Amino acid sequence: MTFKCSNSILTAILLTFSSLFFMGNASATLIYSETVDGDLDAIGSTNVNLVAGINLIQGVINETPPAETDRIKFTQLAGLTIDSIVLSFSGVFDDANIGQSMNVDLHNNVANLFDDNFNMVNSGSDISASFFDSFGPETGPLSTTTAGAIWDFQISAGTVFPGQPWTLTINTTSDSPPPVDVPEPSTLAIFALAMAGLTARRFKKKS
Repeated sequence: MTFKCSNSILTAILLTFSSLFFMGNASATLIYSETVDGDLDAIGSTNVNLVAGINLIQGVINETPPAETDRIKFTQLAGLTIDSIVLSFSGVFDDANIGQSMNVDLHNNVANLFDDNFNMVNSGSDISASFFDSFGPETGPLSTTTAGAIWDFQISAGTVFPGQPWTLTINTTSDSPPPVDVPEPSTLAIFALAMAGLTARRFKKKS
């Protein structure tokens, strides 16, 4: 009995194995969503912990007036370094209104100073934190490596049209190496079958 297996089938098997074996932990983690976890208040009573990788915080500034403020704190755990923080909007808004009335700030309790790049919003472009303080005589960079640092993010609006869904994306890296995914026995069996097929095909060509 001759075992026949086309190149396309072997390729599909190998690609399936590769995707399963090398699947990493690059997916984003939604650490807070107003839709799921409840409306954010103006006093910052919500505090969530960051995880290694991509952290997402999602909220909505409703069409106003009346004025609305979303405020949230997030804690930097030991071994984490904050690489970037980016504020983005999913909607297109009226620059003439929102540019006069929406303000954003970001700081942490280590420097206790406001980041100079998070200020008045006047367009729909992404806003990236500069991690540099420009308030007061203690001008300097915000700490991005301090374990236990509590970051405070706030977005406030007086007149906004239309309502604005927003996302805060916080990218972190961990000091400890990422876990290595070990393939399941069934995955190894698929790989072994593919290799056996390739070997059989090679011997058949030689004979």
